[in-house]
Amino acid sequence: MRTGSRLGDTIEGVHLASLIAAVVAFAFAALWAVIGLAGLAGRFPGNRWAGVRTAETVSSQEAWVLAHRVAAPGFLGGAVVAVLGGLLSLANRWGFVYALGGLLIGLLAVSMVSGVAVRAAQALVPPQEQSGGCSSGCCSGGEQTDGADHSQTGSADPAADCGESSCGSCALSGMCLPESQASDSHQP
Repeated sequence: MRTGSRLGDTIEGVHLASLIAAVVAFAFAALWAVIGLAGLAGRFPGNRWAGVRTAETVSSQEAWVLAHRVAAPGFLGGAVVAVLGGLLSLANRWGFVYALGGLLIGLLAVSMVSGVAVRAAQALVPPQEQSGGCSSGCCSGGEQTDGADHSQTGSADPAADCGESSCGSCALSGMCLPESQASDSHQP
């Protein structure tokens, strides 16, 4: 009799795992469907938690909307696959395998289309200004405007010429600031 109870516990455990996997699949499907439908309509608001979040897509509202319109079919496809995996999970004793497979295939679809969406958003972002330093006219890459020779400061301290001109070197990022301000400016 003891063997039958172990088998019953195993079957109940498998059913519970399938049920949990189905709920997780349905939750991801709902999230992906909302993102896909809102993105397709151009009404998916910028946020911190969901969507295609990269430097290119959050650079402007126009880039955000374009990226989510491009990504919408992938999000909707991922939602459909996750729902199918969740439904198959409920119909079979070892169904959690179907739910996990549906989630993985859905995540692959969302990931692939998100990459395409990022490239679309990159097309809207203007290329960075190419200069030798932090800005054009800076002594580290452009012409010196104050007549000073900043390449030969005569000091081993890289911040020795702080405050001598309006030139700000990228390598000196925060070195000309008092220590309390410099540490605050590097905090994420």
